[in-house]
Order: sequence, then C-alpha cells, then structure tokens
Amino acid sequence: MEFHQAIPVDSDYDDSSSSDGDAASSKYSKYSTQSLTSSIYEYRYENGRRYAAIKGGEYTLPNDEAEQERLDIIHHIYLMLLEDKLHLAPIDSNPQKILDIGTGTGIWAIDVGERYPSAQVIGTDISPIQPSWVPPNVEFQIDDAELAWTFKKDSFDLVHIRHMCGAIKDWDELIKQAYRVCKPGGWIDCAEYEMDIFCDDHTLPDSLEIKKFYVLVNKAVETTGADFTMADKLKPVLEKTGFTNVHHELAKIPVGPWAANRKLKDMGAYVMMSADTGFEAFGIQLFTNVLGMDLEDARHVIQMSLKQARNRHIHGYGKHHLYYGQKPLDE
Repeated sequence: MEFHQAIPVDSDYDDSSSSDGDAASSKYSKYSTQSLTSSIYEYRYENGRRYAAIKGGEYTLPNDEAEQERLDIIHHIYLMLLEDKLHLAPIDSNPQKILDIGTGTGIWAIDVGERYPSAQVIGTDISPIQPSWVPPNVEFQIDDAELAWTFKKDSFDLVHIRHMCGAIKDWDELIKQAYRVCKPGGWIDCAEYEMDIFCDDHTLPDSLEIKKFYVLVNKAVETTGADFTMADKLKPVLEKTGFTNVHHELAKIPVGPWAANRKLKDMGAYVMMSADTGFEAFGIQLFTNVLGMDLEDARHVIQMSLKQARNRHIHGYGKHHLYYGQKPLDE
C-alpha cells in the first residue's frame, strides 16, 4: 500500500454510521473504543502461564500475576543492592522528564515518580500490566522498545533500562534511540544480568541440571535472534554511541541465603523467593516452543534446577552489571 496516496473511503462504513459517528453495523463493532482497548489486553495461555499477545510470541517471559510478583521482588533486590537508590546515574536533583523502557509492573517508574514529584515519568512496555492508580506525574504507554521510538529528540533527563537482555535483538539500535531522546547533559542508566550461575568454591559442578538449565536458555534465546551475552559488554556500546563519563560496576548476588554478609544473605533469600517461579518463567516456553523439548522433560529440568538452587551446600550466585553514561552537553 502506498501511504503517501489519498486514502480510499469505505462507502459501507459511511452508509452504516449514524450522524454522531457511532458505527451502527456490527461489521464495524471491532473498531469501537471498547473493542480496540480490549485488544491490548489479549493474552496467550500456554502450559498454565499467561503471555503477551503482542510480537507474536517472540517475547518469551510470561506476564501473569506470578511473573509480576517476581518482577517486584527483583525491584526490591535492586533497592537493597543500591541502598535504596533507584539509579546510579548522578542526575540533577530536579529532573523534568524520565523514561523507563521495559517498565514491567511499573514499580520502578512509580517509585521514581514519587522520589521526583516535579518530573514527568513515562514507562513503556509491551504488556499492559501496570496499575491504573499511580502518582499524577506517572503514565504508562504500550510500546515495543525495538520499534522506532516516537519521543522527541533531546527530551529526557534520564533513560532507565533494566533487564532487557534476552528480549533485545539489536542493542546498538536500542542505545542509539536512548541517546537521541536524552537531553544534552542527560543520563542513561542500565542494569543487566548474565544468564548463568557462578560459583567460587567448587560446590556447583557442571554436571548438575541447574547448569544445563542456563545452557539451554541461552541456546534457545540465541535461536530467537536475541541473546543474554550483552550484559557485560554494554560499556563499549554506550561509548561508541556517544555517551561519555560511562561507568560500569559488577555486583555478585547470591542464589539463596548462604552468604556470611548479612546484606548479601538477605538479598540471596529474595533471589530464592523469585526463583520459585523464575525457573519456569524463563524455561518453559523456550524449552518447548523453541527447542522442541517434551513438556515432561522441560518440567524435569526446571524442577531439578529449582531443587538444586535450594540446596544449602551449593553456593551459586548471579552476575549483575550496572552502567550509566551521559550525553555530552555540547551535543
């Protein structure tokens, strides 16, 4: 279709519409406000989990209540990690506009909106799972971060991106779009994790199913065109795009409360809580739909992985990478 040409009019629509603009024919009922709104909330259900209908199933994590609870637990873990900070980027104390890409349940956007009441906060996600009762300066939009962003150039004091590895196919383009919408002097703040489990004391042999779980997830995600390998490689991407003052930190977060340090012990306990549904969230669709595994075999790997994660004699941890960078003032 040539979009620059004049748009033909459907004569049936004109004939079946009342003078006040309400379509009288049931043929056009799907174009009513109610129908269009409800289509946003259409979901797919597989293996007892609910998924976003948008992107044709390309996004493989569920969006049901169990997943929303897991996301909120992860947010709490990050608050503990950052000692109640919502970001590491040293933004101005009075930001005017903040963007949260892949907002999920919207919990970060809501918290940052309450912390900076003078700022307009926009959270975007492909799933409409955010609450309707939010601070007056917070709004949510249904959007796909991999499509062209519609925000104006040089408009945000802070662009926040967290846990998008495994969902993004072109990180160069994502960071370019973040750079474009950042104000000169504005900041990007990213937090990503490696899809793997690590151990320093040899209590986690490669023969365990939990190690197999991470190998299979990475293999499946790579098949979709996305990957989890960018978590520790974003610094050069940020610098190549034009961000300056780029900072990178690595944090080790235990899986389970096995650490001697009290803060790490508490964080590990919450990680274990998130793992109750996390292994299934990450594995079930990738194993069955992408890798073609039998459902019973997929559930076995997931259940054994969770059992081994709970083993007090296994001291595993995850690697989380925290970045921030600034758009030059003279840009």
